[in-house]
Amino acid sequence: MNDLIIESTDRTPAIRFIRHTLSFEIEGESYPEDVAAFYGQVIPAIEQWQQSEATSLKVCINLIYINSSSMKALYRIFDVLDQGRASGKQVSVIWGYVEDDDVMQELGEDFRDRFPELAVELKVTD
Repeated sequence: MNDLIIESTDRTPAIRFIRHTLSFEIEGESYPEDVAAFYGQVIPAIEQWQQSEATSLKVCINLIYINSSSMKALYRIFDVLDQGRASGKQVSVIWGYVEDDDVMQELGEDFRDRFPELAVELKVTD
């Protein structure tokens, strides 16, 4: 299981998957031209964690905007996180959103509702 660091661009979020701290962060805007290529390197990292001996993962998601194609990738990530939880791993998810951003708040609520066994906490960020 290796670290995965991807710097943000104007179309892609920053991704930080840090092995020794067992933390995974997604931050920024997500509307890459090639969603499969971008998230094609992220999802395998989460799958490696899910299959590893690691017992926990702290996830922080702070998105400003996400397009529908990226949303499908995010659902896949949540699915793998939920599989990890189902296999006995401790997973905590913080879904950050800017105050008054109803779209991102509702999206976080949707993920919380679709994955009720995951500890998804909605949090207003600065």
